[in-house]
Amino acid sequence: MSTYLTRDEILSIVDLTTKEITVPDTIPVWGGKKLYIKQLSRGQQDEYLKRQFGATKLKQDRKAKNQEISAVNIYGHDAWLVVKGACDAEGKPLFKEADTEALNAKSGEAIGWIAAQIVEFSGMAEDAAVANGEKTEEEAQQDQLKD
Repeated sequence: MSTYLTRDEILSIVDLTTKEITVPDTIPVWGGKKLYIKQLSRGQQDEYLKRQFGATKLKQDRKAKNQEISAVNIYGHDAWLVVKGACDAEGKPLFKEADTEALNAKSGEAIGWIAAQIVEFSGMAEDAAVANGEKTEEEAQQDQLKD
């Protein structure tokens, strides 16, 4: 048997796992309750990073010698993450995109905690630290090299 993965093998591997989490007792009403979360796919991770960092656009007008740089900030990351990452025991999503606004009306502490668990479980804790300004990209890369 070959040690090299083929295209078909790579595409057929079920590699997004789920796990059960328990909301800490420190979060009122939600404390002690359990739910399942799943890892974000690569596409979902990319979308999350776009939502965190926004899309920077550069517009230049050579004749007028003007340069305009704009960035878009998108908010609502936590509810979006819960929509993408909360699931049942089989990994099927609990929520639909349309539920994002309803989740935004829930406890920020609870939704934020669940979102943080999804980010960590998806192996994106370093990305989140950079997005939140807790680390520079260079520091995050150095930390990854240490691991």
